[in-house]
Amino acid sequence: MTAVLEANIARSLAAVEEKVWEPNREVTLERLRIVDMMHEVWPKCRLCGQTVNRLDAFGLCSKVSASHLQRRGIPVPKKKAEALP
Repeated sequence: MTAVLEANIARSLAAVEEKVWEPNREVTLERLRIVDMMHEVWPKCRLCGQTVNRLDAFGLCSKVSASHLQRRGIPVPKKKAEALP
């Protein structure tokens, strides 16, 4: 970078005032409402209800929990009982 460009950047950074962030419940709730509206049309997993971009052939999300694997027809090994000390 040239010295002139560096000087301009330094001046512009010094001129920017940082605003102190304060929580605003109304703004937060409005933004969350907008996000909820956008997600209304997205598909939801048949088993857990998670909103996803795409479902698999069984209508499930990409989770690999035991219940999701069972619903897909994949055998799930049973957990062995822990040995007592």
